[in-house]
Amino acid sequence: MSVRTIKAAKKACSCLGLCLLGTAGLIGTFATASDAQSGWHPEIIRGAGRASSSELRLAYQANFPNGSLDSSVDHLGIGPMVPGDPLIPGSEPTVSFLPGEAVVSIHRPLGLSPDDIPSESLFALPVNFGPGSIVRIRATFIAPVGPYATTGGFAIGLGGRTGGKDDLATETRVFTTVNVRPNQLVRLNVPFGSVETRNMVLPQAVKDAIFSTTDPQPFTLSLTIDRVNGTGKSQLKVGDQVFTLTFTLADFRADGGPTITAVGPGIAVNSNGPGQTASVHVRDFRIYTNVGG
Repeated sequence: MSVRTIKAAKKACSCLGLCLLGTAGLIGTFATASDAQSGWHPEIIRGAGRASSSELRLAYQANFPNGSLDSSVDHLGIGPMVPGDPLIPGSEPTVSFLPGEAVVSIHRPLGLSPDDIPSESLFALPVNFGPGSIVRIRATFIAPVGPYATTGGFAIGLGGRTGGKDDLATETRVFTTVNVRPNQLVRLNVPFGSVETRNMVLPQAVKDAIFSTTDPQPFTLSLTIDRVNGTGKSQLKVGDQVFTLTFTLADFRADGGPTITAVGPGIAVNSNGPGQTASVHVRDFRIYTNVGG
């Protein structure tokens, strides 16, 4: 039973796009419980090119303890997270709460153009990540629900973009997703913001852990946007398994491109899921960065 529900206003127009997904590898360590304490906590990223190493610090955290979008750590002066609005009539973007969880939900109306992708996201904004910045965003999810066993067509995602609360298709973005396609094909993907095509099919055991209807396991998406070296890295952690994709940033480059002004997690339903609703529980969202604060 949710404590409180926020419904984004229904307007008329375009969409977001969290859809599809990504390839390759193993790696990585994630931050420990000490990161949740107040203050700046360092995490080292070793890069290439102009920066041999960069220190990222925990700058923002929201973990939804009291049925709100307030932050528990905020060295960037962002304030509470904000529900996005895809501006698609009938998409019913919704955020509700359970203890320690925000539940985001979105509906795909029948008859919607295949080019429109309704989504609901929680954004930390405004942020200011331009050339020379390195930012790692991270979100822990559990219990995604959508047309998994039938048509597929939904994705759980994490990313950054230009713009504000209204989540328009025209905004420039970089996102990583766990994408569910027809026939229960599930991929880690970087559908937006990569020069290369990046996707990886996830093994059956990982799919079973994420999409179990009786004992779903939490999973963590991490996205590093390195505007010192012009590179990005997507990671998915499920239990003790970690999957990694590296890529070249297409728009948020080291030597130019727009400033990232909004970052956060969300869920979307694409054209494979007409008339379908998808939701996911978000347990924790964090920003690590080398700038601000």
